[in-house]
Amino acid sequence: MKKALLFDYGGTLDTNGIHWSEFFWNVYKYFELPISKRDFKKAFVYSERKIPSLIKTDFGLEKTYKTQLHYQFEYLENKNLLSGFAFAIINDMCKFCISKVLNNIETTKSILSTLKEKYKLGLISNYYGNVETVLEETDLIKYFNVIADSAIVGFRKPDKKIFELAFDKLKVEPKNITVIGDSYKNDITPAKELGCSTIWINVAGWDVPSHSDNADFTIKSIEQLTELLINNGN
Repeated sequence: MKKALLFDYGGTLDTNGIHWSEFFWNVYKYFELPISKRDFKKAFVYSERKIPSLIKTDFGLEKTYKTQLHYQFEYLENKNLLSGFAFAIINDMCKFCISKVLNNIETTKSILSTLKEKYKLGLISNYYGNVETVLEETDLIKYFNVIADSAIVGFRKPDKKIFELAFDKLKVEPKNITVIGDSYKNDITPAKELGCSTIWINVAGWDVPSHSDNADFTIKSIEQLTELLINNGN
């Protein structure tokens, strides 16, 4: 019997298996922004490189999403792909993101509440140093025995050190831990190499792996976890 579950946060607990690049892309389409997906992905990468030094530990969902969108738009404006006037819709886009995420998190809470009765729960996130603030805001923090934010601990997935740090804090051996995440490269592969069991939430990732051998189970929704881990006795 597995003694602990180790979750990813972004793209797993907040968007139900949808990588944040795909999540934002869906928001761009909803607001009918005239941007190609190729250009959007460049803007996403630009933003992700800029914001780690700009997001503060006390940033909640709103400030985090606004910062991400602002620097995506900065890239697109600099490339003459988007008018500066478009910045005016960032507030509306941010509210849309928050609404979607909070709706997903209500489902997540119910699942975590059930899982916590049987397992220790931990969280590893490639975040910006403010994941605990976000978890407090969304009332998710109470479910986790251990939280490792890459910007705080100094290691980013797929670096195995961040996993090992969580193992030590959980006081559970890798063979008794199941890692759950949406990124095959960052979550599933390193966890499997360390001796954990793995559950890949494969919905809409940043890229498509050439194989899925490292995933012990592949699911299409976080809602499938209860059936997999509780009802089937894994």
